[in-house]
Formats: sequence, C-alpha cells, structure tokens
Amino acid sequence: RVGGTKDIDIDVRIIIASNERLWDLARAGKFREDLYHRFNEFSIDVPPLRDRKKDIMLFAHHFLQLTNAELGKDVQGFEPEVKEILENYVWYGNLRELRNVIKRATLLADGQFIGVRSLPFEIANYSRLQFDPTASADSSAGGREPISGGASFAGKLKAANVDAEYNVILEALKKAGYNKSKAARLLNVDRKTLYNKMKQFKEFDL
Repeated sequence: RVGGTKDIDIDVRIIIASNERLWDLARAGKFREDLYHRFNEFSIDVPPLRDRKKDIMLFAHHFLQLTNAELGKDVQGFEPEVKEILENYVWYGNLRELRNVIKRATLLADGQFIGVRSLPFEIANYSRLQFDPTASADSSAGGREPISGGASFAGKLKAANVDAEYNVILEALKKAGYNKSKAARLLNVDRKTLYNKMKQFKEFDL
C-alpha cells in the first residue's frame, strides 16, 4: 500500500507471456537475465497454431459464436472447403489473425455458413500462391517455362484484394449504420485508417 508502514501479506500468481524465446534474448543481452530467472519458476511452451491443426476449428467455432453475439448475426458454421482452408493455412498471426479472419468472414457471410468467398483472398488462395523455394529463377536452369502475362496477373491479384476490401468496409458500414467510428471498431482498425481506405473508393464519395 502506497505510504503504508506495515507489511501486508498477499497471495498472487504472476503469469508472463511472450512470443519470443526470452532465454535466447537474455543470452544475447537484449533481456535482463536476472529478471528472467526471477519469474522463470515454471514455463509452458505453447506451439504455434499451425502446429495444432486439431485446435484450429475449435477456436474458429468459438470466435464465430463471439462474433455472432457481437454483430447480432446467426451464422451456423463453415462450409467443408472453408474448414480445409483454415486447417491448412499457416496462421502467422496465430489466434489474433484467426479471430480477425472469422470476424470479417462473419460480416461478409450471406447465408448460414461461411463460404470461401467470405475469406480474405490471400487465405482462400494460400495453396495456389505457394512457390517452389528450390526452383531457379532462370527458366533454362530450372527447366520451367517463363510465365507470360505477368502484368495482367498482378493486376487481377490487386483488383481481387481491392474488391474484397471494399466489400468488407461496405458490410461493416451497413452493420454500424454508416457510423465510421463504429465501423472502424468492427474492423479492428482506427478511424483514420478506415477513412484513408475509404478514400480509395469513389463510391464512398469522401
């Protein structure tokens, strides 16, 4: 107690979480080693979500229930193809990324089940966007024919991302009664970011 003169017994448990290996940071001089030893009485190493495929749909359904309650929707689940996509994606952002994807997909869902069209482009097409890391950039050395029309492919990819983003913003605005601050909260971005994105689309007439 601030200003007190007597010791007060307390019973607390301190839990510390990090996405970095603190011991490695301590050895490299980037984290206080004495502090590391103070709280490293018991440690639990949690594997990334991509290494726990059985947990992905468990969390996906949990986030779906939370989003339904928050947005007043009644989406029942996921189409089989969506389940396969979610289980095979790498989830670099772990649970935070999964929760954001489920929230946006729920916003876009036009039926009782989330379909592929409701997923972000890069996730729905993740397997198609993978490249062979061992392949040579030189087609003569790698035995692969050069790809023609690269510029048009890039344009289609850009357009796909823009269209998806426009649809997400529009759905959020409708749900929020076209209140930009509320829509920004639904999309998990600040109001300025939402406003800047809306300026890219003449349909919003900003």
